[in-house]
Amino acid sequence: MDASGPSPGGGFGITVEELRNLMEHRAQEGLDLVNNKYGGVHELCKLLKTSATTGLDESDLDLRRKVFGSNVIPPKPPKSFLRLVWEALQDVTLIILIVAAIISLGLSFYKPPKEDNANIREEDTYEAEQGSFEEAAGWIDGLAILVAVVVVVMVTAFNDWSKERQFRGLQNRIEIEHKFATIRRGVVDPSDLLPADGIIIQSNDLKVDESSLTGESDHVKKGENRDPMLLSGTHVMEGSGKMLVVAVGPNSQTGIIFALLNESSEEAHDKKKKKKDGEDKEA
Repeated sequence: MDASGPSPGGGFGITVEELRNLMEHRAQEGLDLVNNKYGGVHELCKLLKTSATTGLDESDLDLRRKVFGSNVIPPKPPKSFLRLVWEALQDVTLIILIVAAIISLGLSFYKPPKEDNANIREEDTYEAEQGSFEEAAGWIDGLAILVAVVVVVMVTAFNDWSKERQFRGLQNRIEIEHKFATIRRGVVDPSDLLPADGIIIQSNDLKVDESSLTGESDHVKKGENRDPMLLSGTHVMEGSGKMLVVAVGPNSQTGIIFALLNESSEEAHDKKKKKKDGEDKEA
């Protein structure tokens, strides 16, 4: 059963938001919620129009994907090269250089009015010619600063763009190597990497490694009468069981964590940039 997506519907008796909230509870708290609010895991199966023994009806898979979504965590959209250029331009030092270059160019094209004096000595004429030559070539300094800024910005943006491409290529290779299908019959065995969040229907000495999500190194004992919550991205270490899949893709615990990490990375980048700008201003 796929259970993620933008909106409820399709005649199902439970919403995506309710499924997400359900999987946020653990151990006895989660068991009490399943039993008291929904009447047990078998009643949840009825709400989701699936069978605890035979699994999904293959004829309504398209409807489930439309209502709940697919078991895919959408990757973070890549930054365009123009955006990387814009971010590189936010450096305070570069902004100061750009302002200085513009002022230098403006002054180089400004010509004050000349004094009309017939009694100009030859030395003064020579000095005036030298000054005129220097004024004519004054734009070179401003242009040189602008060229230097453009080179720094383009090199920085290109390096960031190359690093992002390399990272996404590595990420794609990892995803291909670890590709797996959604559990349709709900059976979990040792060494399985759970692809979705679910609730145990029945189990036999089931132990799960949840260190990838919780950081807890000890294996967690799972069971329909003690801790029925199984989380995506965790490994089955011992025993076996059958689970009802209730949350996948961005609505699974792994998907929620990825979304939070993406937001945190953006916030950390903004804070780092602001801190750097503040240090540059103090300097």
